Amino acid sequence: MKAALLLFASITNPKDAAFHEWCTTIGITCAGAQVRTTPQSVAGRGVFSTKDLVAGEELIKIPYHAALTQGNGALNFPSLAKELLVLREQNTQQQQPSGSALRRLWNRIRRKQPPVAKETNAGENAQEYWKEELTSYALEAIEQDHPWSTWIEQWQRNDPMQTLVDQGTWTHDNPVYTNIYPNGIAESILTAVNDFQEMAPNIPDYKIGAAVGIRLELVDDYLFQYSNKVPTSASLFSLAVSRAVGLTERVTAIIPMHDMINHSAQSNVEMAYNEKDGAFGSFSLIASVDIPKDTELFLRYTDVTDDEGKWDDDKATWLLTQWGIPSSPTGNTAPVEEEHTASSREKSVVDA
Repeated sequence: MKAALLLFASITNPKDAAFHEWCTTIGITCAGAQVRTTPQSVAGRGVFSTKDLVAGEELIKIPYHAALTQGNGALNFPSLAKELLVLREQNTQQQQPSGSALRRLWNRIRRKQPPVAKETNAGENAQEYWKEELTSYALEAIEQDHPWSTWIEQWQRNDPMQTLVDQGTWTHDNPVYTNIYPNGIAESILTAVNDFQEMAPNIPDYKIGAAVGIRLELVDDYLFQYSNKVPTSASLFSLAVSRAVGLTERVTAIIPMHDMINHSAQSNVEMAYNEKDGAFGSFSLIASVDIPKDTELFLRYTDVTDDEGKWDDDKATWLLTQWGIPSSPTGNTAPVEEEHTASSREKSVVDA
């Protein structure tokens, strides 16, 4: 307890202190890391080492029950889980072939991590609806002031995609949807595409536009299928999708502390699953290289190179629109350049 008090005393930002206090309450241990809001972070807020770390050393440990998964959501909110199961069955029966293909595509676009045991209480076809159901559980946590709410209210993102979703002006039934270009595309969508291309000029605008369109179609489908049946939020849906990590083909999670770590192609930490730790296991964040004290920690969310190690603009498009991270080739055969930021760390859900 004394060590925890010293940790909180060393954190000057109230949000960071509240988050770490919550971590202690829920059983997350941070022996070698700390969330900091500071200009020293590439995104204004990130996770830093609090001591010199050697490769292989554990710096954060997260019990499985702390992660937001469909199974954990069902355990915490059984009444909502029953409602979501009914909606899942209805939507599966009504799903169009094109929609199913779109779901399969987006279900693959998550951060990749080592596999964990399959959840047994999530139900059939759970993997098809992780985006909608994790969003519903997050909203329910906020509504019920569940312990998760302290963490969820600090979810952040600030990039053209999140701004577009927050504005809501792409929807055809929105009264704000009045200022359109001759080709029928909302001005707000074109603004987002243009802003993205300024961030990553090597990616063609038509590819950025296609990726933005896919994301908006997913948001539209979510609102159409779930509005007036369970609480919905397009902004929180977008935030949840960007923070999720694929644990297996059937289990997707949003993991506290893990989701606070920014992206870099040169990562210095990795995640491992400890299957035999407790009833359901735990996650460990481990230094993959020697890390000096007060160094920002990075994960590599995804790769943007092809089989030959060359920059792949299709993969780069998803990196850009999914996490707001630009990348570019440095030459025909040279390594790619990527920004060391997830740029999703500057605007919280409670401010949206």
